[in-house]
Amino acid sequence: MNAMRKVLVVALVAMLSSCACALELPATVGEWRCVNEHVVPLVAEADGSELGRVVYRDYVREAPAGSLQVILTEGTGTGSLYVPEQRRGAKGVMPADAGYKIVDIGGRKGILEQPPHLPAVLAVSFSESTVITIEASALDEEGIAEFAVNIITVLP
Repeated sequence: MNAMRKVLVVALVAMLSSCACALELPATVGEWRCVNEHVVPLVAEADGSELGRVVYRDYVREAPAGSLQVILTEGTGTGSLYVPEQRRGAKGVMPADAGYKIVDIGGRKGILEQPPHLPAVLAVSFSESTVITIEASALDEEGIAEFAVNIITVLP
């Protein structure tokens, strides 16, 4: 019975420690409020181990009317966001004329893309295994950066 108790204690500690690392996106960000959330756990098919999660949150605002989506990826199975030191002029995965900028969002590195006829997208590296991505057709570059700063400042 003593061995069973030890196993239960170890399992409980593991569950609590994995939950403590999970970020919780705010229900409201300024005039934006969350209206929908979908959480996808990342589980290894081979052994069932938990590798992280992806959280999709839809936010809306009344005036001016608009919507945006925040995608939070966290855990060892999500990888990290590569942000180059500077834009490169050579053709490659992200050539200099691709409509992206390297930005600083609250002291964190990010990439802001605003392709023609598509919503602006901002991806910010929150930590080595946590990335916050915001997609918004209702915001310009300044607005999406301000929204990102507002989210980052309320997260632990």
